[in-house]
Amino acid sequence: MSIKLDNLADWRPLSGSIILGGSDERSRRVRVYLNCMEPTPLFVALDGAPARFLATMPAGLERLEFVASGEVEIAADTVDRVVYYQCTEHEKMWFDGDGASFTTIHERQPRNEALEWVMFQQEQNQKRVEAVLRAEMQNQIDRMRSEYESAGTGIHGSATAQHQKPTAGKAPVAKPPVGGGTGQSPDGNSPPAAAPAGPAADGQADGSVTQ
Repeated sequence: MSIKLDNLADWRPLSGSIILGGSDERSRRVRVYLNCMEPTPLFVALDGAPARFLATMPAGLERLEFVASGEVEIAADTVDRVVYYQCTEHEKMWFDGDGASFTTIHERQPRNEALEWVMFQQEQNQKRVEAVLRAEMQNQIDRMRSEYESAGTGIHGSATAQHQKPTAGKAPVAKPPVGGGTGQSPDGNSPPAAAPAGPAADGQADGSVTQ
């Protein structure tokens, strides 16, 4: 078994009490190393409150760890105890830097309740406006659809073309002969006589009779 004490200058005698001051009210983890000659009862006082029993440390090198906030004071049951302690809050650290530190962690501050309520009301109003706009748009679409269906118009506003279905059993209409040829009309009658041509036709046109 080996006992590691590191730097002896970091060990301090617990002649009276250990006072660990906190910079704020945030909870932190406190770690204290104790080297007791004999079993020693310890007491703790938080932020000036009355002391209460903490734990009994056995003889030898032991570690005491707990979570607390604010100022913490630890003391033995009597000042005659031979106890040495080392605490991480009293450690000194050196490091070489460039002068700028970006390791500070900032906790998010809680929002104001009044601001939270205003933001909630604004979100609800936005949702109501969007619902009204969607309803108006849907009504406009329905109205245009009903007008289109009732008018029965085509794509460009003209009347839709009515397609005629062919009648079954109906004979096709015969076309008249080309060039004044003879033939019968589609109804079975004789075709009309052709008009005379030439000088005789001219004489008949003016009412004279040719012998």
